[in-house]
Amino acid sequence: MEKTVTINGMKCDGCVTIVKENFEKIAGVQSASVDLKNKSAVVISDKEISNDELQRSLSETKFTVA
Repeated sequence: MEKTVTINGMKCDGCVTIVKENFEKIAGVQSASVDLKNKSAVVISDKEISNDELQRSLSETKFTVA
């Protein structure tokens, strides 16, 4: 499954890395591609991943799933 979400709070490549690594820790996520310019992320998974689940993975960061 492929899901695209908007990510608020990203300002640099380090931010991209943090979001990508946190998304890829979620069970069922195969990969995450994060785009700083478009402030978005594409998550590829083998099951449905909710926006709430994505947000929880970022709970200890300054980033939010819009």
